[in-house]
Amino acid sequence: MTYKKKVRWCANKRTFSLLLPLLVTSLMAQSDKSIDATMISLEELVNTKFIPASTIANQISNASSAVSIVTSKEIKEYGYRTLGEILASMRGLHVLPYFSYTMLGGRGFPNRDYAGRIILYIDGYQTNDSMFGQAYLGNDGILDVALIDRVEYIPGGGSTGYGDGAIIGVINVITKKGNDIGGTQVALGFGSQHARQQRISVGEKLDNGANVLLSASSFGVNGTIEKDGDNDEKNKRFFTKYDSQNFYFVGAYAKRNIYQPTFDPSDSLFYGDENAFILLNYHTDIASNLKLSTSFWQGHYIFSTDNLIPLVSHYDTENIARWHGGDVKLIGTWFDKHTISLGAGYRNDYDWRAKDTYLDMTTNEVTNSEYPYQPRKTYSLYAYDDFVILPSLSLNYGLRYENSDNGLSYVSPRASVIWKPLDTTVLKLSAGKSNRQATPSEGDNYTKPEQTKTVEFALEQQLDSHTKLVSSVYQYRMSDRINTSYTPNIVVRGAEIELYKHWDEGLLLRTSYAKQNAETTDHLHLGSPSQIAKLNVSAPMFNQQLRIGTEVQYIDKFPIHAGANEYIGSCTIVNLNLLAKKIAPHLDVNFLVHDMFNKSDKEIVTFLPQSGRTFWLQLEYTFK
Repeated sequence: MTYKKKVRWCANKRTFSLLLPLLVTSLMAQSDKSIDATMISLEELVNTKFIPASTIANQISNASSAVSIVTSKEIKEYGYRTLGEILASMRGLHVLPYFSYTMLGGRGFPNRDYAGRIILYIDGYQTNDSMFGQAYLGNDGILDVALIDRVEYIPGGGSTGYGDGAIIGVINVITKKGNDIGGTQVALGFGSQHARQQRISVGEKLDNGANVLLSASSFGVNGTIEKDGDNDEKNKRFFTKYDSQNFYFVGAYAKRNIYQPTFDPSDSLFYGDENAFILLNYHTDIASNLKLSTSFWQGHYIFSTDNLIPLVSHYDTENIARWHGGDVKLIGTWFDKHTISLGAGYRNDYDWRAKDTYLDMTTNEVTNSEYPYQPRKTYSLYAYDDFVILPSLSLNYGLRYENSDNGLSYVSPRASVIWKPLDTTVLKLSAGKSNRQATPSEGDNYTKPEQTKTVEFALEQQLDSHTKLVSSVYQYRMSDRINTSYTPNIVVRGAEIELYKHWDEGLLLRTSYAKQNAETTDHLHLGSPSQIAKLNVSAPMFNQQLRIGTEVQYIDKFPIHAGANEYIGSCTIVNLNLLAKKIAPHLDVNFLVHDMFNKSDKEIVTFLPQSGRTFWLQLEYTFK
């Protein structure tokens, strides 16, 4: 990837400085009025359930780190269209598009390592492909965001609970149930660059109490970005979910093709992504103090390219990965004040291949090549205990042992102490170690897994029934880093603060600031921003008939790679969404302006053109 040497500021630093007074002002603002029944109270926010590794729902305040959640309500109010846009709004994460793919980074780690060493779960299935370790967050994502009930970001090393690869944290996506749709829902979207989207979703709760959801959607764009190249992208998605008392099934399929401009306008380069999975889970009570949860999954990912140089050559590639696995958990409450999870997992990456086809147009000679990779089986055993020492004090601790038939074996331990000195105050101290094996794209000559040791202290403070403050300080120490030509050891230190507030009139505010310093052990600064600030404001208008959602995101400049003197410029992006709910019976309409002031850093993020300011109009009708 090539970068411009010129450093350009997307917006004046004054824009960023405006965010900090908003933090202070919001902290000072108080209200003693009763809470509007139409609003989500902070008490409800605190008691929102998240899904930990044991699959037992738990309160956010009882999680071992400061969990961040975006709900379906917020997704609609801010007009988010991809999972990447949702994650870009969350505390401490930064997301930048590199035209073909959306890259995610966080907590000082760069966003050019595909998913940034963060693993992505959808309804309990890990969606990162096993060829590149990538999570798909843009229009290549496997899930339409209209089907998302909530997105949870659980920061900190998570290999103990979630397995190999959870270095920085875990993204947990929980989809809607059939009764959340409650009929047939049709959506049409139209946007800049001749973009269009169609979706039909059918969801119902059956007489036996089970929920069924079926959805199909497509997206296409065929326009010109500035004067530099065509933007041609198409995708199709299918999703199904069946959820009953003791069993649920989830299946998803997505196929995306995108054209990427090149230096030579006569060349053409197409990328293709095909992603699919099925997940079956059965859970039941074996006894009054013992639960059983079993799951099986099958997944595949195919990455393809089609590179044509007219009259010269035609070069096609395919990278294929297929895997399946299973997991068995026993969750017992045999001992007073203890919830113990014992489990075993199995994963078989049975098919890893790269295929090339080269046509020399000058001679009409065709060359076919195939490069199989050594399959890998991984076995895991894990144990976790949630020990309530006192009503105000609990201890979470556990470990996971993983062994692969490539000769690698390792242990991932983690422990956390959670103390509630007051009803409105929660303090959390956690420490652990996470591991990650190399993917086939990174090579097979690694004799050690990548290891990261983490320490984090978090504070959750409910200032009043309208206001909640979340803050944390952390340290990561990474050793034996995979796929790097410079010193592999890294030290990251940082701090984050986030404020939630609502007013009786319906105004909602969420704002955060992250300061992070990431260096190699020979004091080279990593290619990641040192400051990230975000502001989200949602407000009703015209007697609740219309809602306006405003989002401001600031990302500080950062070097293009460790120790580089060339920088990707800092940038402030403003997005605006107008949502009219029930503008007619069962009809919702929203209008989104993304990058309102056209400040996205097209010249520095990548040599390829970027979209800049775009518009999107969406209509959604539900037939009851």
